[in-house]
Amino acid sequence: MNAGSHGDPRVQAIPRTVSAIHDALPAGRREEFHAAVARAGQGDALDTVMTTWWLEAMFEAVPERDQRLDDTVAAVGLVELPEAED
Repeated sequence: MNAGSHGDPRVQAIPRTVSAIHDALPAGRREEFHAAVARAGQGDALDTVMTTWWLEAMFEAVPERDQRLDDTVAAVGLVELPEAED
C-alpha cells in the first residue's frame, strides 16, 4: 500500500514516465504496457498511451481496488449523493 507521509491515506502521485509507470504496475501488466508504448511510436498516440497507463498505475496503487470495483458492480455499499441545488 502506498500512503502519503504521516499516515496520510491518499495515494501518492506516480511520475508520468515509462520507468515510474512500469514500476507501479503489477508484474503481469508490465509487458502489456511496454507493448502499447512500442506500438504507439511518438506524438499524440504515445501521449494517449502514457496517460492511459499512468491512470491504470494510479488505480493499481489504490488499496483494495479490486474489492471496491466488485462492490460497485454488485451495487454493494453505494452512497446516495444529495441532489444538486440550483
